[in-house]
Amino acid sequence: MNYYENLEHGSKEFPVGVHDTVCEQGFSLYPHLHREFEFLIMKKGSGKLYIDDVEYVISEGDAIFINSEALHVGLNIDEEETVFYAIVFSPELFGSFGDDLIMNKYVMPVINKKIHFGETYSTSISWQKEVVDLLEAVHLEYINANIGYELKIKAMLMEAWQLCFANGSRQSENIIDDTVEGMKKVFAYIHEEYASQLTLEDIAARTNMSRGYFCRRFSEIMHMTPFEYLLRVRIENSCRMLLASNLPIGEIALQCGFNSFSYFSKTFRSFKGCTPGGYRKSVSNR
Repeated sequence: MNYYENLEHGSKEFPVGVHDTVCEQGFSLYPHLHREFEFLIMKKGSGKLYIDDVEYVISEGDAIFINSEALHVGLNIDEEETVFYAIVFSPELFGSFGDDLIMNKYVMPVINKKIHFGETYSTSISWQKEVVDLLEAVHLEYINANIGYELKIKAMLMEAWQLCFANGSRQSENIIDDTVEGMKKVFAYIHEEYASQLTLEDIAARTNMSRGYFCRRFSEIMHMTPFEYLLRVRIENSCRMLLASNLPIGEIALQCGFNSFSYFSKTFRSFKGCTPGGYRKSVSNR
């Protein structure tokens, strides 16, 4: 399935990525998921983060943990600028799947939701401040990339993981929200078929919900309509194609599900603040 976030997080040899983000008009994070773990640290401002349809408020200086394959979306609380960074890393950073004690004893229980990390970490609580400080140090090491920085980053992430694990809660059973799991199937379908002329009936048919109930629950969980999400997927894929190919913009529009060039250009501007041609030129010249 390819409904995961279309972004590289490090490399196969060192599967850690650190991504800095500035949102000029309030916290914003489009609905997505990935198989990697993520710590998100808010450096300025605040916002709401929904993880598998559970709401969390993250404020300046706080960190939040996002489990593997957890559906998450961020919304602004106000229109002030927010600055945050995400540390995204593969489970394989800690070991290999199979006969590996670290993986089986300390990582798989988190993936399987037998151990629940407290999602938000505040500097006002001693052990949580240790976690935040370690994440800050990871961020700095990643930016500076001095000799041996990979060793330091792995050691610090393992130390942060140990703190989270030691203070995590044990779940008596793995409670799965069928609606959220159903939305992940919808993600898969949209990301596979975004270039087709999809209808709401087509998308809703991937679940056991009526069209009306599906649209309502999708909007509640994703905080956007199914059609708005489909447009976002089409635009994000068009951005990738604009940078990775020399195809004419009209051809890219067609391959991303837009039958009208003018509608594509108008939609692209509403999402990116510029024309497709302007985007290709500005990003390529960086």
